[in-house]
Amino acid sequence: MGNTYPTFRNQKLYSGSSPIRATEDTELDTDADAAVASLLEENARLKALVVQLSDLVLRNVVGQK
Repeated sequence: MGNTYPTFRNQKLYSGSSPIRATEDTELDTDADAAVASLLEENARLKALVVQLSDLVLRNVVGQK
């Protein structure tokens, strides 16, 4: 089994960010932003459906009395 932690000599290899890593992080942020926007849109759509369903239920309950 090898050492899973970088030694002092190898620590410079792991510190700092490389341009490749920064690009990957930016792409991940963009993907995450798109996913959040999609979830917010879906949430708004579902809320509108809940309001419609609530209105239907209230009309039917009031109509039965």
